[in-house]
Amino acid sequence: MFRQFSDNDLFETLSTNRIPVRYFVASFLLAFLIPTIAVWADVADGVRAYDAGWYDEALEEFLPAAKAGDMQAQMALASMYQFGEGVRQSDSEAARWTSAAAERGDAVAQINLSEFYASGRGVVRDAAESYFCLLLAAGQNSGWALARIEAAAAALWDSVAERARGRADNWSPFGANLAGSPEVIDGETLILSGHRLRLEGIKAPPPGTRCQVRGNEHNCDRISTTALMDLTAGATIICRRRQAVAKDGSRYARCRAGGYDLSEGMVYTGWAEADDAQMNRYVTFEADARSALRGMWRRD
Repeated sequence: MFRQFSDNDLFETLSTNRIPVRYFVASFLLAFLIPTIAVWADVADGVRAYDAGWYDEALEEFLPAAKAGDMQAQMALASMYQFGEGVRQSDSEAARWTSAAAERGDAVAQINLSEFYASGRGVVRDAAESYFCLLLAAGQNSGWALARIEAAAAALWDSVAERARGRADNWSPFGANLAGSPEVIDGETLILSGHRLRLEGIKAPPPGTRCQVRGNEHNCDRISTTALMDLTAGATIICRRRQAVAKDGSRYARCRAGGYDLSEGMVYTGWAEADDAQMNRYVTFEADARSALRGMWRRD
């Protein structure tokens, strides 16, 4: 059984050379897990196996529950990946499972994800995303997050901090469809109702990608971003979020503008490729765009 910690105990466990994920995940989180998971027998069995040091067995119990959306199982997996307990150590996998729990509204996961973004462990360092995650946890009256909000905001431009606060105000936990006017980040990523979403089934050109279009060299990633802006301009976007989370913490989603599938639109116009490793829904649209020489496939 995990020991219950007081706030003082918790802060005393922090190390100057390690982000405070272990204190939240391995000790703090699993201590709070025990009384709340009676309805998930497999998760409870996983905790018992974890306590006994039987990490392979714990993994077998946690993984199905985590994939089904159980926040406690997701955070338990995050801990195991963070410290290589029964699995190969992976900061990116730890961040991915932490993000899944944070998206469902777990305040501890939101704090942990803030620390991942602040340190760049497992994700690209992003002070704005770190602040946003703190805001979500603070919105649930987390004393730890509330004590750090002001310092996190001070490290950002006022406009950036204000935008993060706007996202937090409109944020809702994973479950219902999201709707509204999006902020386009790149050709496959947008922010909608405070959530960072990745269009499912496609791959937009990564930053710095150069391509020949109509005989001239262009920044294809920038054109791809503009193409998604065009598809979403003036429209109410409705997105259904999936369970899967991308490496950067974005949740995969199927998004529509006026009933039109945005992933399909990006591939059809030639400004994104079909990600056949994820699904084959858009493969025929890519083939059609290539044969018709649309978008980045046009070489003349």
